[in-house]
Amino acid sequence: MPLTDSPCPRCGHPQATRTQGMSLIAECAHCGWMVATTNPGHPFHDRTPYTVRARPQGITRATAIARLSATLGTGVPAARAMLDQDLPVAENVYALDVIRLHKLLWPQGLSLQVSPEFTWELDDSL
Repeated sequence: MPLTDSPCPRCGHPQATRTQGMSLIAECAHCGWMVATTNPGHPFHDRTPYTVRARPQGITRATAIARLSATLGTGVPAARAMLDQDLPVAENVYALDVIRLHKLLWPQGLSLQVSPEFTWELDDSL
């Protein structure tokens, strides 16, 4: 855990910080004092509107269309249009929705193209 520049308010020793879910926790290893607050560095707080497009990765076009259709619950013509006409699978969605879409589509052989640039980590080891 990284140490902060802020000393413990109870004993004055250095505090260590860590993140846990949507929380940022500062605690003193010396006396046990601890405080938790909302972690501003969590994707939940990113209110940038993103546009998301799907891209086939190592699968045929026909397989990509079928998998996109089944995963999103759209008809085949809509999925075909998303891939062939470069239509978005989602518009004006926030970071957590982009991450959720990635978790749905990556195992199906589809990657995401996100605009504006997406600075949050998308874990490909699902």
